[in-house]
Amino acid sequence: MSQPGQEPSELFQLIHALRRYAEVADRTVDAAGHRSGLHRTDLRALTILMQRQAAGLNTSPTDLGRMLSLTSASTTALVDRLVSNGHAERTPSTTDRRRVSISHTDTAAVDGRKIFMPMARSMADRLSEFTPEQMQTAIEVLAAATEALGTVEAPAGPPPAPIQS
Repeated sequence: MSQPGQEPSELFQLIHALRRYAEVADRTVDAAGHRSGLHRTDLRALTILMQRQAAGLNTSPTDLGRMLSLTSASTTALVDRLVSNGHAERTPSTTDRRRVSISHTDTAAVDGRKIFMPMARSMADRLSEFTPEQMQTAIEVLAAATEALGTVEAPAGPPPAPIQS
């Protein structure tokens, strides 16, 4: 598990640091979304729509619900919210008249920049202190951690309820 010269305690320190980062990132995104009137799931949905549109892929409500692990009713409510606040639009499928595609709007992109650019600028300011070699190592570490998490099977059933503090 550990490399020569790398004590298990260093690995646990790194894992702890990654966990802390994920927690702070979640809180920061939640707060920014709340200030903009968007739920966490709304932000996740918009991210998916933007990534898929950039890749030239259509996204149906069924696709979106599956990717977000939502029920059909929850997906409908989500899409209705995004459409009503101008962040998404429904368009008829070009291949099947019974289906619709969901796409993000320019408003969503503008609002997304307002939400995420301050976070990106803050991180860029702080991270600019590192050398290119340190940054490359950090990129590799984060990619490995992301890959490792991707191999862990998600537990069955709904996600746990948030902890109230």
